Amino acid sequence: MERPSPPLAGRDAQIVALYEQHRTELVRLAALLTGDPQVAEELTQEAFVHAWRTWGRVHTPGAEVAYLRGVVVNLARKSVRRRLVELRHRLAQPRLATAPDPAARVDLADAVARLPIGKRACVVLRYYLGLSEQETAGVLGVSVGTVKSQTHKALEQLGRLLGDWGEPVSPRTRGRSR
Repeated sequence: MERPSPPLAGRDAQIVALYEQHRTELVRLAALLTGDPQVAEELTQEAFVHAWRTWGRVHTPGAEVAYLRGVVVNLARKSVRRRLVELRHRLAQPRLATAPDPAARVDLADAVARLPIGKRACVVLRYYLGLSEQETAGVLGVSVGTVKSQTHKALEQLGRLLGDWGEPVSPRTRGRSR
């Protein structure tokens, strides 16, 4: 006969409540940043373990979710950098060159995945999670001006990637039918 587990107290109960409430959102954030759902699950778990270990550092009540978002973004950055190093190493190995079809259309998820991690983080936090420029700056640990600049550059790059046959989509023509 199994004994019931004792009720969780303090930090453990708070972490469990945060996990149950925000896990899905954080996995989606990590997936959008890394482009890999399995890595996203792992990074989210790692973020909660990190939060559990450093719980005393989250001083402002209500800042726990923002703290977890920041941890997920930082872990995603590290993961992407690590994968880039691995990719560069693989590309340095001799192999047959294959050119992608230049006329192939690129969908939004692929286009976002092509953005550098800093620009990708700005786009995902601003437009997927709907955070303000100030909130995004707080999560990323950068200035509001950096968020504005990186978001603007990311949108321009997405416009080039998604425009018809490589034709850039300007802010004036975006939304108009061609």
